[in-house]
Amino acid sequence: MKKKGIILCVVIGVALLVGGGAYVYANSQPTPAVAVKTAPLSKSTLQNTISATGVIESYNKVKISDTSNDKIEKIYVSVGQWVAKDDWLCQLYNKADDSYSYVKATTNGTITAMNAVKGNPANGELFTIEDTNDLKVRGKVKEADLNHIHENMPVLVKSDATGDKVFPGNLTKIAPTAIKSEATTASAAATKAEFEVEIDLPTDTTGLKIGMTTRLSIVSEERADVFCVPFEALVMDDSGQSCIYVAKENPVEQGSFTVESIPVTTGLETDSLIEISGDQLSEGLVIISQPQTVQPGMVVSVEAGA
Repeated sequence: MKKKGIILCVVIGVALLVGGGAYVYANSQPTPAVAVKTAPLSKSTLQNTISATGVIESYNKVKISDTSNDKIEKIYVSVGQWVAKDDWLCQLYNKADDSYSYVKATTNGTITAMNAVKGNPANGELFTIEDTNDLKVRGKVKEADLNHIHENMPVLVKSDATGDKVFPGNLTKIAPTAIKSEATTASAAATKAEFEVEIDLPTDTTGLKIGMTTRLSIVSEERADVFCVPFEALVMDDSGQSCIYVAKENPVEQGSFTVESIPVTTGLETDSLIEISGDQLSEGLVIISQPQTVQPGMVVSVEAGA
């Protein structure tokens, strides 16, 4: 019995020694660095825009009419055809005096609409001629956006037909009164109030056609060549100062970084980005994208590919 007790004591002692050693070893190992996502700080152009819709029109639009009631004997043109001033558009026949006359183009341009029908009497608008090389956009903006726009603001114009191509325009006119609404009550009219605007287009409008629907982005604010970060990259310190956290590489231990706080001043805000400035900012700083998970002084590792 005495021998068994000695053996048991030895086993317990060894177990305690091994367990204690393991505990000491585990607590002597460094805490694994927290992995963080980062992005390099860079400069960009920030814009706030007001969205609107519009339709492509021509600056030069002429309607050709005739009210003689003479029979339309021949038609010489078709929609989409370019004509010169004084070109014949159609021939009319007057049965009473057995005579012919001609309806002529009064300007250069493209036939964009035609109401003339062979055999019918000429009575009203017969043709529409437009200059397809001198285009504008007639759009409309909501009442709530009216105080944020003014003439000569830049406008970005897109259409479904031209894909991602952006046509730079210029806001040249804002109507002084709202577009007439069919709303039956004053409150409904107020919520539906829209104002007509006109946007001048550049000379090169390749791909745009008269009558196309466009998407307009009126640039109400712009900051060029400024530092900017996503909103979630900003943190507030205990004093209420806006800051960003950067991952600063440790010179001794390669691949190891320390979290450092840099105070910044905020500026223009867009839907997803905010302008920042500060004397400690420089291009290429390793910005921690989600600073809420770390604290200044912490050792972190940068995720591969971030």
